[in-house]
Amino acid sequence: MASRRASSTSPLWSRIFWVITVIFCAAEVAILVQAYGHNQVQNDLARQVALVQQGTAVTWQMAADIESAPHADEPAGLVPQDPRERWLNAALQALRAGGTVHTLENTQIDILPVEGSEARLVLMDILARWRSVTRLNTLSPGSAAAKGELRALGPAMAELAAHLTKQKDDATHATTTLTALGTGLAGLIAIGTLHLRQARQSERSGRLMRSMMNQIGAGVCILGSTDKIADANRAACRMLGRPRKSLRGKRLDEILSENDGVWTGERPDGMPIAVERIPGTIEGYKGPLRIVTLLDVTARHLTAECLQHLAHHDALTGLPNRSFLEGHFKKELARSKDTGTVLGVAVIDLDGFKPVNDTYGHAVGDALLVQIGQRLGTALRISDVIARTGGDEFVGVFPDVNNRDSLSFLGERLLGVFTHPFEVMGHTLAMSGSIGLAIAPDDGADQDSLLRAADAAMYRAKQAGKRGMQLSAVNTSGRAA
Repeated sequence: MASRRASSTSPLWSRIFWVITVIFCAAEVAILVQAYGHNQVQNDLARQVALVQQGTAVTWQMAADIESAPHADEPAGLVPQDPRERWLNAALQALRAGGTVHTLENTQIDILPVEGSEARLVLMDILARWRSVTRLNTLSPGSAAAKGELRALGPAMAELAAHLTKQKDDATHATTTLTALGTGLAGLIAIGTLHLRQARQSERSGRLMRSMMNQIGAGVCILGSTDKIADANRAACRMLGRPRKSLRGKRLDEILSENDGVWTGERPDGMPIAVERIPGTIEGYKGPLRIVTLLDVTARHLTAECLQHLAHHDALTGLPNRSFLEGHFKKELARSKDTGTVLGVAVIDLDGFKPVNDTYGHAVGDALLVQIGQRLGTALRISDVIARTGGDEFVGVFPDVNNRDSLSFLGERLLGVFTHPFEVMGHTLAMSGSIGLAIAPDDGADQDSLLRAADAAMYRAKQAGKRGMQLSAVNTSGRAA
């Protein structure tokens, strides 16, 4: 009787299990369809972002060409039939209405029209400015109005890239979420199937599990008792850039290194990779198996690094900004105290920069600041850092300067960048700067006191005559260079 009840109950539970499995499979298919759709959107947006970034680079290059015409008698406008102009026009039209376009790598890609109200508004503004550039350049090649419109295209293209990147990140997040949910459902199905079929042979169970793993879009690795990889699916092999045979017997921390919760490294072909690890377990034929799901977040990680660079560097000159300087200053002061070395500090203020803006305009002033920043950067040692902290003010931090004489020598090198005039947008501008120098620990033990000492020395240099240098000193009055 009991045997008959068991035999009648077993098919019932089997039917219930298969009904649940069918429901889960239907849900899995729906999730995969949604994930595929979001992945397609992500790929389309990635192509748009790449095209906009290439367009931004071309725009800045064209703007730099017309701004840096070496002789007054040479045309400063866009070159007639310039292939860059034709390419940029084709790229903008493809972003507006969709179509096929060639990238700068001469790769043909299909682009869908830009979507999203904010992104469309920015694109319309870019198209209007571009039409204005071509019209103004046709009427008056190299005119100030054409140059102004062309310069404004760069920031507008960067803004469009930011909007498209946000849309792509949203699509990536949706894809990641759906993939993780699909992985969970697939894991449940795998666990239920393996539990029901535990009497089958181990080889057949292994083939079934590998087949299911290879259908999962996320990377999945099965770990052994010593955390070494026992098996990996195709997505994991593709993600890590290594065949399954090469992954077996290795630990993930031999391939990737953790940094703030993200595991980063390089594929054998040199391409960077960043993944998030999600640990879990599934029921195997001989007991529970530990798995690690790998989610590819390389694009998001590289974008975060780029944003971090932008947050710590001056948007105009590319030099470190005040935010970066504070952290770097503290680190170098601590190292100076620990090693007993001398840390040098310089405050540089341009002489007569305001009249340049008043006479020639802010565009010329900005271009002049860019050239000054480039010259200052070339005058530094590898370990030195110079930051732009204000409109025409720069601060330098020089580790291991030995003494005041060595710091004075570095100050002379910085003054040397003003020896030759600057050629800016057709104007020859002679500039000078006043420099105040201080050293730690003699002139101060913290950032504020050192900057005050160097700032006071800089003002003494201005009072003594422009293009001068003063050393701050605790026990002496300082001396002019």
